Amino acid sequence: MVVMKKYCNKFTLVEILAVVALIGILTAIGFGAYTYAMNSAKESSTKALIKRLESGLESCRTKFGYFPATSSGTTRDFKRLKFTKNSTTQLIDDIYIISSDGTNFFQFPAEMRQEFLKVVEGETLKKNLERSGSNADILVDGWGGMIYYAYPGFINETGVDLVSAGADGRFGNTSGGSATPENTRNRYYDTSTNEKNCDDIANF
Repeated sequence: MVVMKKYCNKFTLVEILAVVALIGILTAIGFGAYTYAMNSAKESSTKALIKRLESGLESCRTKFGYFPATSSGTTRDFKRLKFTKNSTTQLIDDIYIISSDGTNFFQFPAEMRQEFLKVVEGETLKKNLERSGSNADILVDGWGGMIYYAYPGFINETGVDLVSAGADGRFGNTSGGSATPENTRNRYYDTSTNEKNCDDIANF
């Protein structure tokens, strides 16, 4: 009589652990690639937004002869931009420069607002506004951090400064960074090489 032997494949513990480790490695690689792609997209959109804002402000200066200022007397600092929407049409109907305490520092005159919105589309702005809370309608970057504006600029002394903290949410190149924008160039650039040494996104 012929005896048929029944074979079954069994995985050893070492083989199972190897497969689990491989899955873990592939997952980590995939997550890393996804995170990198998302950060790259947010960086690109923030750069494009800052470029468009700068163009809109330049158009206002060309037509009206001045940039909206963020200084008061001898006090100079960075401020934020707020874009409020009409409750019925949802179109941008006011633009404000906002002080650090949340008060309106400057309101764009109607003609200046119209000129600005010829260059910077309202739909682009609405996609980049804080949705709720005390910072509702404040302009934010791709990561949800505030975009700051200064005129006269601290870095662009004859123009405007626009800056986002980037992916890490901190400004400048000092240890731990700063919660608010730095006002000297060496906080963003290596003075010996003139290379930017932080992840902030700015027009300088």
